[in-house]
Amino acid sequence: MTLRILTDTAGDIPDSLANELGIGLIPLNIHFGDEQLKDRRDITSDNFFDRLASSDVHPTTSQPSPGEFAEAYQSLIDDGADEILFVSIHGNLSGTLDSAKQAIELVDGARIATVDTRRTSMAQGIPAIRAAELANNGGGLDEAIALAEDVASRTKSLVIADTLEYLKKGGRLTQSQYVLGSMLRVKPILGIGEEPPYVTIATRVRTLKKALETMVNMASEDEIEWASIVHGQGQENAEIVQALMKPHVGEVPIYEVTPVLGVHLGPGTVGLHWISAQS
Repeated sequence: MTLRILTDTAGDIPDSLANELGIGLIPLNIHFGDEQLKDRRDITSDNFFDRLASSDVHPTTSQPSPGEFAEAYQSLIDDGADEILFVSIHGNLSGTLDSAKQAIELVDGARIATVDTRRTSMAQGIPAIRAAELANNGGGLDEAIALAEDVASRTKSLVIADTLEYLKKGGRLTQSQYVLGSMLRVKPILGIGEEPPYVTIATRVRTLKKALETMVNMASEDEIEWASIVHGQGQENAEIVQALMKPHVGEVPIYEVTPVLGVHLGPGTVGLHWISAQS
């Protein structure tokens, strides 16, 4: 049996790593008015943030269609896969998982399953990476499902956004959360939860420097098995987090936030994702 892993671009796995591990990436969509762009295919992160700063239209996002998923599944089948696992962005934050499930009925030739990580960014990406490593070592679909679900259940995220305006515009924060997070010039640290409200304010501090330190301190309360840092035009702050994390877990990789997440987080975002050794 040949197992292949598919995930969506909201998982922030860079193309180079996806190619190395044989992970298929299906892009979400970004809309500037009537113009539709494929995430990371038609627009890069830097180009997206440049356009975001100059555009009078606030972009929106949408999931791939069932037909696009069917094409992705068929491509993997044609390449020799007879088992496919789709590792998805949080099913309550996007309709992507629904499209992936609908598409299973449209193709033959492989056993296909899905896992809802109930995460996004690299907290979604790392379960896909671990599942791909398993597949490359001869593991099968049932093992990959169990592994991805276990890793996702132990993965945690904290995010510092330069402004909450984009989360509010995208409907990911309520008006009351926006007001509380924006008042008194505080810098909120956000978390991604499994239950509503899915985007939460974990804590608030006075300055960005203190927020970066607090984010690392919160993560280091766990026994960390793995960690990564993501940013959207926030490389300098990402490197500060990297230096602060080094005594706790060693060298931590830094990745760019994909444009589709940049729609909701805006420029200046820094996120920290880690796997706790215990759930």
